[in-house]
Amino acid sequence: MNKTRIDAITGLRGLAALMVVYAHSVSWFSLPLEINFFGEIGVTIFFSLSGFLMAYLYVGKKFSAIDVTDYAISRFSRIAPAYLFILLLSYVIYTNIDPNFVYDISNGNILRHILFSGNVSVFWSITPEVEFYFLFILIWAAASRYLMRFDIVGIMFLLLGSVFLLSYRDVFPGTFVGAKLHYFLFGVIAGVIRSRIKEEQNSKAITVLHLALVSLIVLMESGLISLPFTTNKEFYSSLLTAIFGAFLVFSFTFPSVIGKLFFENKFIVFCGECSFSIYLLHMPIIYLYQKFLPERGTDLVSISLQIVFLTSFVLTVLLVSWLNFQFIEKTGAHLIRSLGKRFKKKLIPIFPMASNAQPLSVKSDNRR
Repeated sequence: MNKTRIDAITGLRGLAALMVVYAHSVSWFSLPLEINFFGEIGVTIFFSLSGFLMAYLYVGKKFSAIDVTDYAISRFSRIAPAYLFILLLSYVIYTNIDPNFVYDISNGNILRHILFSGNVSVFWSITPEVEFYFLFILIWAAASRYLMRFDIVGIMFLLLGSVFLLSYRDVFPGTFVGAKLHYFLFGVIAGVIRSRIKEEQNSKAITVLHLALVSLIVLMESGLISLPFTTNKEFYSSLLTAIFGAFLVFSFTFPSVIGKLFFENKFIVFCGECSFSIYLLHMPIIYLYQKFLPERGTDLVSISLQIVFLTSFVLTVLLVSWLNFQFIEKTGAHLIRSLGKRFKKKLIPIFPMASNAQPLSVKSDNRR
């Protein structure tokens, strides 16, 4: 499996984005459809994916100034261009054009959001995500010390800290990483385990497992299997949903016919590549379309208008997200990486953080 490109994981990210769009669309457009924590499951997948990919790509790599800087540049270039562009655009719209705009970014909260600690609308989930990026550096450092020196002090410290945070996760605000730590940690565990497993697996058993997981999601979202939660706070606080999210991500890294059908087709991979833009842009588009929502009716004309309306909405979300991905995300990421290379050449030699020793138990095929 190519560590730099896993189509099924990209597709799973696309599914998560579409689930969030679906949930918000049903609510804002008052559609007669089931939600059943659809958006929450999508966010769960996002959080689990972050933990999984960080561990899968970095745990086992040498912990040094250069590697940590590469990690920071990679993470920042991934989220900053689209996030800051949409954030600043929302600020201009809210303060100068439309005081009812869905993203109410004002003078009172713009700095907080620039520092990736805001909570307006969908921006709330970016905050614990970024906080986890910082936390993962400690996880990576502790794992590196253990692999190179069998030093368990760092790991024990993190375990104790994690137990404390998990014990009080219900009382933390939703934008604090401690409230969502279980999603990231189970994702990390899944990523570490997956990095130690060879590709060769029983394809029939994996196919059956994938079919069962897809069927389970369909049954849950259709309401045929009811979830034991009454609020999204209960949902997000549950360890069960965190375990499910991590296992879902873990399982679909193994190839199967079902995995290829659902998560490696061109459309869902396309959505995965544009997932961050989809996530950030769908709410403003919903806000715009909601102003032109056709009246509900049972006659043929009304139904046709509703179908055209919803089709147009979906196409607009995909088109605007693709444009943002191509011209803002990719261009911004390229610029940040270029600046990062210059930074490394000038400053990194001054601040060495680790020797050139390699981890004792890491195989060469687990390094990127």
